[in-house]
Amino acid sequence: MGLLLTGGTIVLEDEVIIGDIKIENELITEIGEKLVPLNNDTVIDVTGKQVLPGVIDAHVHYKMALGKVYTVDNFETGSRAAICGGVTTVIDYAEPIEGLSLLESLDYRVKEAKGHNFTDFSVHMTISGNTPYNLDDIKKFRAYGINSIKLYTTYDFIMNYDMIFDVLRKAKEVNMVVTIHSEDNKIVTDKIKELLEHNKTGVEFHGVSRPSKAEYYAVERIIDMCEQEDLSAHIVHVSSGLTGELISKAKARGVKISAETCPHYLMLNDEVYKRTDAQLFVMQPPLRNEYERLKLIDEFLKGTFDFVTTDHCAYSPHQKFISNTFYETNGGIPGTETLLPIIYNQTVSAGKMDLLNMSKLLSTNPAKKFGLYPKKGVLKVGSYGDVVVVDPDLEVVLSNDKVHTAADYTTFDGIKLKGYPIMTILRGMIAYRDGKFLMGDPKGNFITC
Repeated sequence: MGLLLTGGTIVLEDEVIIGDIKIENELITEIGEKLVPLNNDTVIDVTGKQVLPGVIDAHVHYKMALGKVYTVDNFETGSRAAICGGVTTVIDYAEPIEGLSLLESLDYRVKEAKGHNFTDFSVHMTISGNTPYNLDDIKKFRAYGINSIKLYTTYDFIMNYDMIFDVLRKAKEVNMVVTIHSEDNKIVTDKIKELLEHNKTGVEFHGVSRPSKAEYYAVERIIDMCEQEDLSAHIVHVSSGLTGELISKAKARGVKISAETCPHYLMLNDEVYKRTDAQLFVMQPPLRNEYERLKLIDEFLKGTFDFVTTDHCAYSPHQKFISNTFYETNGGIPGTETLLPIIYNQTVSAGKMDLLNMSKLLSTNPAKKFGLYPKKGVLKVGSYGDVVVVDPDLEVVLSNDKVHTAADYTTFDGIKLKGYPIMTILRGMIAYRDGKFLMGDPKGNFITC
């Protein structure tokens, strides 16, 4: 029994056509005009609707522990919300576990997620400055089925710049992608110390506590490493247009640097930290001032960023409001479900980007970067039947009671959108349709590169 979508505006890898798409046994088997269904095929008319590859959110944190506190979204609730927003694949994180090797830690995380994800998934492997590692470890990650490492320039996972340089060299030998959370630790810790000394502890100081110059400086150091020895790196969740401009100039010089940004940095500014519910908007890096936000949008529309992710790291309002200080508030926000609607609204609906290029940002480019292409990220014969159908005329006002995250809120509450996903198909299975979640049990698979 197959699934046949007819009459839709189909976004292929290099062109947009009006036609039909057939999925059978999890894979796309035909794309064309006036395809003939078999007797047992399910046929859905999507005339007037836009048919895109399932979205890939390449940066999520489901069931993530921070001390004794876990994010409120576990694998089930996070991936269920993702499906409702047209996301069919997420890339989560495996972190070193005390007493286990890096490979064993990776395997533990994958097994922990198996059977609990409604989306398909992969993972990035985190290496910290306190984690013993060698080239063989990195080779084993690739043999296991992933192609990416996560490093931090701050937090408990901090790696100093010399160690990062060493990882970049080792990763080049085995063609691994190195993704980096880039905020200079000294700049951040010095600023936090200064604020505490002056008793400036409220959430309104969150943006000040982690200034954009910390991001800029860390990215500048990483670009310099890549330029010196023809290495490559990927910068996650770029928050400032100043950093975006730095990356753009490096790319123009031929530096092998790639980057992602997030919808919240494009849509919101640091004025929210003056609100009484400011804790709901605390994430790292913080939101920036309006000048840097507008500059970030300019860089985004110029093509500086390779793709868009959400850094989904959801805490409930209760978990957020436990503290009223910038340094104790749990950092992270929900976002996977609203990734496609927000970016669609900022690009296609606004007439600032076509469907083809938006689809590359949300699907094709992350699939290529993290070794999932052509199984994922594209509508072509032989690829998985991962599809999201968008109604370009559907007007929606985002609200806390509309989203499906266990956090029960969205930072985009009250924002009006035109164009919204109405159907999500995972490997040929209709998982979400017209506001109803249809997948009974989690059926997401671990997808290897």
